[in-house]
Amino acid sequence: MSALALTGIVVVAVLYHLGTRRLEGGRARRERPWRAQSFYAGLVALALAIAPPLDDLASTLFWAHMVQHTLLLMVAPPLIVLGAPWLALWRPLSLGSRRRLSRWLLQSRGASPLRAAARVLTVPTVSWVLFVGAIWLSHLPSVFDYAAGNGAFHEGEHLVFFALGLLFWSRTLDSPPFHARLTHWRRLAFFAAAAAAETVLALVVLAAHGPLYVPYERVVPRPEHLTVLADQQLGGAIMLEPASIPLLLAILWSIGRLVTPRLRRARESAA
Repeated sequence: MSALALTGIVVVAVLYHLGTRRLEGGRARRERPWRAQSFYAGLVALALAIAPPLDDLASTLFWAHMVQHTLLLMVAPPLIVLGAPWLALWRPLSLGSRRRLSRWLLQSRGASPLRAAARVLTVPTVSWVLFVGAIWLSHLPSVFDYAAGNGAFHEGEHLVFFALGLLFWSRTLDSPPFHARLTHWRRLAFFAAAAAAETVLALVVLAAHGPLYVPYERVVPRPEHLTVLADQQLGGAIMLEPASIPLLLAILWSIGRLVTPRLRRARESAA
């Protein structure tokens, strides 16, 4: 599965490169370098998450599993959203193919369920609940243990994580031709509430006095000479701090977007 996914990442990178060469307009030329860098960095983070050695370590070490989840939810998605790949990935298709696909998506009866789902999923509250809910649900011991023992379910879980990450971050970050729908105050609340929910989950894992997840109890000999509980607490610490850094940066950025206009008006009135 990882080989197929890595091949897909390479194909997407090539399509993005071809598509960005065709973009026109002053804004596209100004933003293209940093957006492209962000997009490729997101693909690298995604590749690191699903490929060895991290993918192999995640099956025996809880902390490695948490690093993997961090890359899939908190690192790769916002970088890819900032890369604004939507038009770039669309343009390498022939004009006729783009027109046929557009008509099917926008007008056909067969695509009406997709349009209805898109209207619901892109509601910020819905995307927030799905994103946070997926994180909490996947860390319930029963769900976590089942995923660890079922390869297909586990791979599907990672795909859902990544998709929900894209959905979550695209509600708050401009990704031309799409623009964030939230006001500055709502964006700040959106990020802060997600950070609070993740922090609570991390504290629950850290506060556990015994192992929460059976698959890691069965790993013998223990890698890196870590006990099951020490490994679990290290994973909780990763959830608490490194995993929350993207959300903390987003909170600071949101505060800056709120404060900067007020400071500018204050300076103008003082002058």
